[in-house]
Amino acid sequence: MRGHKGKNGNQLIHGLVKLRQLINVSKLSDIKHGWSDTKLRAHYDSLLILCDTVIDLMGFLDVEELMEIIITRAAGLLQAKDGFFYLYNADADALELRKGIGFHQAHIGYHVPKGVGLTGAVLKTGKPLSRNDYRTWEGRHPDSRWDPICAITALPLVVEGEVMGVIGLAHTEPGKRFSKRDSALLTCFAAMATLAMVKAKLSARTQPKSIAGGGMVPEQELQRVKDQFKEMLVATVNALSATLELKDPYTAAHQRWVTRLACVIATEMGLTKEQIEGIRMAGLVHDIGKMHVPLEFLNKPGKLSTIEYDTIKIHPQSGYDILKEIQFPWPVAQIVLQHHERMDGSGYPRGLTGDEILLEARLVAVADVVESMASPRPYRDVFGVSVALEEISRHKNILYDAEVVNACLRLFEEQRFQFDY
Repeated sequence: MRGHKGKNGNQLIHGLVKLRQLINVSKLSDIKHGWSDTKLRAHYDSLLILCDTVIDLMGFLDVEELMEIIITRAAGLLQAKDGFFYLYNADADALELRKGIGFHQAHIGYHVPKGVGLTGAVLKTGKPLSRNDYRTWEGRHPDSRWDPICAITALPLVVEGEVMGVIGLAHTEPGKRFSKRDSALLTCFAAMATLAMVKAKLSARTQPKSIAGGGMVPEQELQRVKDQFKEMLVATVNALSATLELKDPYTAAHQRWVTRLACVIATEMGLTKEQIEGIRMAGLVHDIGKMHVPLEFLNKPGKLSTIEYDTIKIHPQSGYDILKEIQFPWPVAQIVLQHHERMDGSGYPRGLTGDEILLEARLVAVADVVESMASPRPYRDVFGVSVALEEISRHKNILYDAEVVNACLRLFEEQRFQFDY
């Protein structure tokens, strides 16, 4: 059943429409700059299909119907004949097959215990898993009903660190395989499917109810609705982050490491739980605006030209434009906009100074610089952590917030923080 998207749903869709526009611009720009091979075109076409799909999925409010659509669309995306949608059953601590296509359709209602078989392993670890050698894999499910599977890929639908379900596809034809690109594409699709599922569940919780004593919604119900909407926002961030990973895996990995360091710095500084959560959300998408930047510029060895550098400098504003219409309970869009500002006003895009820059943005800025210099890139050698720490220490109170820098230095020098690449 389709239904009205509501204010919150419209905000999310507006952000996704902006992202789609950015992907299309990025596609045309990369092709213009010579990245016109077949794989790149297929990559961009897949991204556009993903955005179109999730925008469409956001219109479905019935969870059962939505699950059916999700697994059908996933199979179509990778041209697979067999697929499955499991939901987690907390009482049984197991997955229950709720929707299936191909031979899975005959096994609706089947339960997979945590840790058993490939889907059970995904539930246990919360991580994607693929096997192109499933018939000889020692971890395959012992139940003979699954013997027709030759290759399989499965991904968790994760909300607030908890697995709410597992979706996946299978090949029963010998010789058919799932590539790394297939897995990356399905990972992004899973993040977007999670967003649609959370929205549908939120809609179900906010339907009018008749309650004795005046028909008011109980306080605990309002809190559940609030929590569900927060989960939807988290799913939105994960979907956006996964989309960027398809274009530029290095930038996506960078976002995750910046997020980890930024949150640890925030904890060291004694920031509130809500502030840290906002930093985490912003960190995961702080470079989403790089969807606008040609791959040629992002991966260019050596010095960038003035035009190339100016193009890259647009990414904070592009990211802000995607996120600004989504009403996060944290200043996510502003943090993304300001993470390249500097204390002395030499940053971009607006040349803000001192306290004009949000504390959270100042914090992400330091984490961004340290991780960028410490990590490997396809276009340059690693500078290393010691050089990165020297950079922020030398420019403390000039480019970077002194309190943030001091907290970061303590983490590395006293608490032995390290990036586990």
